[in-house]
Order: sequence, then structure tokens, then C-alpha cells
Amino acid sequence: MEFQFCIFYKNDRLQFGWIREVRKNKPVIVPIQGKEISCSTNRLEYIWQGTIYQNEKEAIVYLAEKSKKVLAESAGIELDVIHELCETGVPYTLEDLAENFLDNPDDGWSRVALLIKIRTDQKHFQRKKNQFFARSSEEILKQEEEAEKKLENERRQLKEKEWADKLRNNERPDISSAEEDHWQLFLHRIQNFLLYLENSQEKDYFCSLFQCQITEPIITERRFLDVLSLAGIDISWGRLILSRVSAHSTSEDEQAAVAKLMSLDIWKGLYDIETRDQRELMTFTVDSAETRDYDDAVSWEAQGGGGMLRVHIADVASFVGKESLLFEKSENRISSLYTVKKVYPMLDPDLSENLFSLHEGFDRPVLTFEVQVAENGEIGATQIYRSVINVNQNLSYELVDEDINRDDPYWTEVFRFCQRLKEKRIENGSLELERIEIKLDISDPDSIQIKEIRENTPASTLIQELAIHTNHQAASFCRQHGLLCLFRNQPPYSINKGLAEGEKPTLQDIQIQPARIGTSPEGHSALGLDCYLQVTSPIRRFLDLVNQGIIFSHLADIENGYDSDELLTWARQGEDIQREYASIERSLERHWKIKYLAQHQDDIFDAQMVRTLRNGKSLINIQQVQLFVECVLDEVPEGTFQIVLDLVTPKYDRVVVRPYFEETASDK
Repeated sequence: MEFQFCIFYKNDRLQFGWIREVRKNKPVIVPIQGKEISCSTNRLEYIWQGTIYQNEKEAIVYLAEKSKKVLAESAGIELDVIHELCETGVPYTLEDLAENFLDNPDDGWSRVALLIKIRTDQKHFQRKKNQFFARSSEEILKQEEEAEKKLENERRQLKEKEWADKLRNNERPDISSAEEDHWQLFLHRIQNFLLYLENSQEKDYFCSLFQCQITEPIITERRFLDVLSLAGIDISWGRLILSRVSAHSTSEDEQAAVAKLMSLDIWKGLYDIETRDQRELMTFTVDSAETRDYDDAVSWEAQGGGGMLRVHIADVASFVGKESLLFEKSENRISSLYTVKKVYPMLDPDLSENLFSLHEGFDRPVLTFEVQVAENGEIGATQIYRSVINVNQNLSYELVDEDINRDDPYWTEVFRFCQRLKEKRIENGSLELERIEIKLDISDPDSIQIKEIRENTPASTLIQELAIHTNHQAASFCRQHGLLCLFRNQPPYSINKGLAEGEKPTLQDIQIQPARIGTSPEGHSALGLDCYLQVTSPIRRFLDLVNQGIIFSHLADIENGYDSDELLTWARQGEDIQREYASIERSLERHWKIKYLAQHQDDIFDAQMVRTLRNGKSLINIQQVQLFVECVLDEVPEGTFQIVLDLVTPKYDRVVVRPYFEETASDK
């Protein structure tokens, strides 16, 4: 090889080396220190000819001496003077610059000294491949500003590391007046990191700074909440979780839009359609005792052996049009968010709990779904229209259960019809799951109460079947008239365990894909229906509001203004946000359940095996609280078994349990 010496990159650092030979088209380089390496050409910065040596030891000694002189010579080069004599925008090679400005331009060592100076400086020349361009005065000024910013950023990071070390040791840093702005910004960035966590652009920085892992979100959240508390910023874990739902905050513009609606004429709206007066009907809502946003009601008129059933859905679409601010807010929120502690409504409470809510004793506009029921329970003629109703009473599930149990004719007839609806769906493959709902009472956080509510009571079955039937009626109407709307479709499911006769499957016993929203009806396997959409909760769900508007537009014989792409965008957005809401609701509910366990650490609980996990542990369900936790089981028990609590730490979402075996006389 003609040239013997080089500078090359190793671990991103520039080093001097002697080229001993070329092997397989790669130069074999011996550095001043360390072992020889086979170097690819893209790591070579420059090669030049020096004194020829065949002996490696002599070559390295020579290289070490010359490299020191090169670095000294490089430091003495006045690059600013060279820059002043070069024209901006003109390309120069290293050889051009050496020829014009070096005393010995043919000397490879001197050229290397100039190259190192340009690389080290970077202020005066910009390099593009093997050419150099003199920077303009504006470019130099920008370079100086960026260099100063980089230096300042490094200083700030050193200071933040110092603060983080103290905070990790549970010490609050002493902040000088000059550092106060930086300190407040640092705390604000920590809050933003907590808000977005794994989606934060600074997650790697803060996890490194505080020595935590993003794969352990609860521990990470708690650690940073402690840090903020030490700095004087107290944020509860629940508040942090809910702050991620920023769309539910209310602006002044929204308040003004709400105030404008408060004086609306319920007989008129955005659609020029007939509104029937049905205030004389016996009409009731059935909800939990805590409900304030009543969005559906039922009327039943006995007619011979059959009757006329009407399900009334609060009319929101007639007053919240696509171009309105309230529609935009609903689009951003997608739905109401229900937590153990509070409801975060999709629509302002003045609307969701007052103006649109079907409170007893008030005239309210509704979208009515009418069904003629024959004596044998078969469905006859159906209609959908707008009307005004006046609810006689807001009933609870418990009251309706009592009425059905004592054979009240009104509710008994409705319940029988709903039982027939359910039987038909089951015949068509509908899933009937055994589910238990747990209701938490946290009015006294130091004494949390839990109430078990079984979902399959007569009243809950009645309301569930009416909602399913009404949504199916709406879907059939939209399909019949070729309306582009948001159908809810679910592919076929499978049951992955054998069930005894009459045994209902649990969620753990089935393999089922999530329902997906689309603009074509494809059936809903879990409900046993050929088509399905949701329209029964326009106060609580944005997609229901959209579907209600589509039906009203058809009744008024006008275009609804929605296209397929827009509807599908809302569908995907709705699914994403609903998953986020569900995760938040589950996290907060789990937190309060674990707090309940912490208050009952000496109790014995019932549990059921769910499945074996990959780590060898068992996932079990603590039945009294419907809480899934990991447990080490030597043997997998059949049916229900008992457990005791070894450790409960709500702060870190930790529950450690073990099987409980009652001592026998021989054990004592």
C-alpha cells in the first residue's frame, strides 16, 4: 500500500494508526495503543505517506512522536485568518486549503493537523463529503448560539442530576434565587412526564435520572409523585390518572354554548319533522339510585292480550348539530367517564343531568322506538319518530324488581316480552354470561364498603333487553333504508371449556374478538343479532349521538352531512379512547379494591382459579371483591378455595396471597 499512516474512528473517537497491510480489501491498522484492527473504509478519515517502516515497533514509536507534534501544530493554526481569506459558497478540498495556507502543503502530517483543526473548530467551515465551505457571518453567529445552548443544556443537566440525587435520597434540594426558574421548569417537566409516561418524549431521560423503569408504571408513578410531594406539589395518584383525560375540562366558550341551549324550544330543533305529544303516556326510567343522566325511558300500553311498547331515547341530536361547539367537545371526549368517585360527563352537567335528562315531571323531547306486541309476544308493526314525553317516575332497579316479584301487571308484561327477546337471542347463539358486578362505597375512605350486585335480576334483564332490542331496531331501520351509519359488529366466538348442563360460561371460558365499529352491518355474534348499532345513550356516548342524528336526518328527508371516511375516523377514535377510559376506570377501581383489602387484612377470602401464567404462578379471582391477583399454588384446586392476605400495599398495587387451610385437630 502506498500510504502508511492514517487517522480513523474507533468507538466514535479519532485515533492515529499505522497501516501494516491490507487483508481482504481492508487495511489492518495498528493504533498507538491497543490491538490491531481490520478497519472498514467508512471509518477511515485520512491516509497519508510518511517515513516507511517495516518494523511495527519502530513505526509505532515514530507515530506516537509525530502525533504529538501534529496536535501541537493543529492547535497553533489560525483558522479564523484562513476563513477570512476564503470565499463563502466556494468548495475547497483539504489539498486546496493546504496549498493556499500551509508552509509545507505537501507534508501529510501538516495536512492532518489542518484537518484536525477544522474538525475540532467546526465554526468556520462546513464539511460536505470531501469539500469544505467557508461559513458566512450569519452561519457563524448561529453556530456560536447553538454551541452556547449546548453548553447551557449540559450545565442544566448536571444541575438536574444533582437535584435528582437529592430527591431520590428523600432530600429537598436547596434552590437559589438564580435557580428558581430552572427548578420550576424542572418540576413542570416531571409533571408532563407523569402525564404522558410511556408516550413522553423525556421518558428515557427521567427514568435514567431517577433510576426507574417505564415497564413498571405504577412504581414509577408513585416514585415521581413522592418526588413532587417533597418539592411541595401534592398530586394524588387518582388525580394523576384522571388528568390524562384532559378533554373533560370545560371552557368558557362551552359554558356560553350551554347557556344558550338552556332556553331551547323542545318542540323544535334542527330537523323539520313532526313531533308527537305523548306526555299522557305512563312513562318510567329504570336506573341505579345514583343516576342523574337519564337517557332512556319506557312506556307500556296493554292492548287486549298484547300491548304497545315504546322506548324513548333523550333527543340530543336535534340541538347539538355537527357544526356546533358542543358536538366538537363531544367528539373529543367520545363518552362520559365513570369512576368510583366521580362522573366526568361527555356533555356539560347542565345538559346531561338537567336539560336532556329524562327527569320525572318535566317535558322532554325524545326519539321514540315503537313496537306493537302481539298476544303471543311476537313483534308486529314498528315505528321510529320524534315525540315529547313527561316521565311519571324515575325508578331504581330494586323498585322494579319488587314490582315484578309481586306480579305488577305493567312491569310483568314488559318483563315477559323481554324474556322472549332474550330466549330468541339465545336460540340465535347469544352468549349468556355469569357475571357479578361489585359496587364500591367510598363515601368514608377509611371504611370502604362493598356490595355485590348480580346483573341477571329481572329489572336488569328487562332494561338490558330493551336497550339491545332498541339498538337492533335502529340498526334494522338503517340497514333497510341504506343509511351510512356506525354499526357495531362482532365475529363468531368460541367456548374453550366444557360446560355442565345449565352452566353459564364466564368471560374466562370464552374466546372472543372485540366488537368493531364499521359502516356496514355484519352481525353481532355475542348478542345473537343479524345487525346492531348503539343509539340508546346519546347523552353519554358520542357515536350514539351521531347515529341519532343520522336517523333524524332520514326522517326529515335531508342529507346528514357525514361521509364514510369521517364516520370511520370517529369509529377508530372512539375505540381508542374507550380503551383508554376502560383502562382508567379499571385502574381506579382496582386501587380502591386493594384499599378495601388493606382494611380487611385479617379476613379469609374466597377465590377461584382463572388460569396458569407463563411465570408459573396462578391468576386467581378474589370473589368478594372481583379482583384478579397472582398466587403461588402447589396444586390447582377445583372450584372455590380460601386464601389469606400476606401483604397488601395499595400504593404500589401489591397484593400477596396464599391458600388457607383450616387447621384440623391433628394439626394442633
